[in-house]
Amino acid sequence: MSNKAKSNADILDALKEAQAGKGYLSEEDICKVAKEYGRYPSEVYETATFYTMLHVGKKPEHVIEVCGSTCCDAGGAAAVISAVGKELGIGLGETTKDGKWLFRRCECLGRCDTAPNVMIDGELITNASGEDVVQRIRKAGR
Repeated sequence: MSNKAKSNADILDALKEAQAGKGYLSEEDICKVAKEYGRYPSEVYETATFYTMLHVGKKPEHVIEVCGSTCCDAGGAAAVISAVGKELGIGLGETTKDGKWLFRRCECLGRCDTAPNVMIDGELITNASGEDVVQRIRKAGR
């Protein structure tokens, strides 16, 4: 199979493998995968930044992900986003100045019946309120 015939799924697998050792993807990792698959580094970077399970650059100690589904939006995700942003002093897609907290939206968490849903460090919080999430942030050491 030629490099060009390899699919984006193959590139995704290569990126997951590259990340497995240290928990994040470096610029060098992205360039290596790009070269291996005959792609531009910018194309591989687009893939790496699209999937929330991949982390470009050193992964923060804590990751907060607010579900971006329609159900969660309708269920009050905006109030959670506002409370978290106020607590951490950052907006969606940003990392705190100390590099400890990343705050972002993610794709559907598959629990539409318990909206809004939030993941903190891989732990699902259902029927989340801003107060619940802020309490968990403080408990984790903010």
